Amino acid sequence: MHLRYLTVPLALSFGAGLCTAAKKPQNELVIRIPAASFLDVPARRTELAHATTPRVVEALSWKADCLHAEQPAPPVGEMFIPHHYLSGSNGPVNPEEAKATEPYRKLEQAVSQGAGRYVVTGDAAEAVCVANLLAKWAAADALLDYTYRDSSQAWYQVEWTLSSVSLAWSVVETDPAIAAAQRTAILAWMHKVTEYMFAQDPHPGVRENNHAYWRALCATSVGILTSDDALFKSGLAQYARAIGQMNPDGSLPLEMARHENALHYQSFALAPLVMIAELAARQGVDLYSLKENGHTIADAVDFLVRASADPALVKKYASEPQTFSLFSGAKPPAWIEFWAARHPGKPWSGLLNQPVYDSTLGGNATIYAAPTQEK
Repeated sequence: MHLRYLTVPLALSFGAGLCTAAKKPQNELVIRIPAASFLDVPARRTELAHATTPRVVEALSWKADCLHAEQPAPPVGEMFIPHHYLSGSNGPVNPEEAKATEPYRKLEQAVSQGAGRYVVTGDAAEAVCVANLLAKWAAADALLDYTYRDSSQAWYQVEWTLSSVSLAWSVVETDPAIAAAQRTAILAWMHKVTEYMFAQDPHPGVRENNHAYWRALCATSVGILTSDDALFKSGLAQYARAIGQMNPDGSLPLEMARHENALHYQSFALAPLVMIAELAARQGVDLYSLKENGHTIADAVDFLVRASADPALVKKYASEPQTFSLFSGAKPPAWIEFWAARHPGKPWSGLLNQPVYDSTLGGNATIYAAPTQEK
């Protein structure tokens, strides 16, 4: 089934709230800058050339790139990945999953490292390296040989890998050194992977939880890259749906059902939502101020901050001690770099003291988004 038949009704269902909050009539929710990334690459490169912020300076010193990264071959045969958890949706994780996902993680690493170095240096060789690698995966029809029924974890992996490669590709794809035939093949492959991903029929839970948000990020990113307005709108519509699902306190109900991982999944769900908002901003749509059922995305972020400081706030949803806190001393999630750039001040100023990186969000978030000058 073609993806348009799956996405357009969703966009129409949430069109009214989306248009009101974003102050854009439905017919104006279109792609205004085709092939745009989540950042203005040349402008960012100019900013980085004069960076003084310590964590940005540190990130600029990183030498990881695509040219020297392992170039994983696309897996052959059916895409089957064991469940992440040994039983159910929480508890001990399955070590076999990490083994099965290794080539996908290596792909994400290579292209996201290449994208980051390209932003810093403008080196066309990095763009070509990313293109060559993705062209091989496209030629092999990778990420297409699976079904949700046989391997739900494979479906989830496609969400993350497609998010990663589409965001990284958006950074480099306009470089003139990339062969036109490669560009066409890669974009056609990404669109095909997106269509197939949406054609799966999951159980109701994952139609609404963080997985729906990751698929929406794919729809938004690939929609822009392929100039598919219906696909772009569907990503924005799912974003609006996510905001409208919040509990009164800003928690996301299906993430709160994840026992000891409730706060982890609150943060994990925010990652694709923030990136959708970043992509939309480049197209002139303000999703950060979009309000559904009295909420904006800021309420979900605020709950994460408050519950990290006071775990008792999660007890009404999950009695178990939480595995995640923003204030644990661990490196913060990379989406916070994008959030903090638009919402400066505490607690981000205390949390962000070193570069943050996430290959599923396109790579080095500090290179992409952090303020380059200290204030």
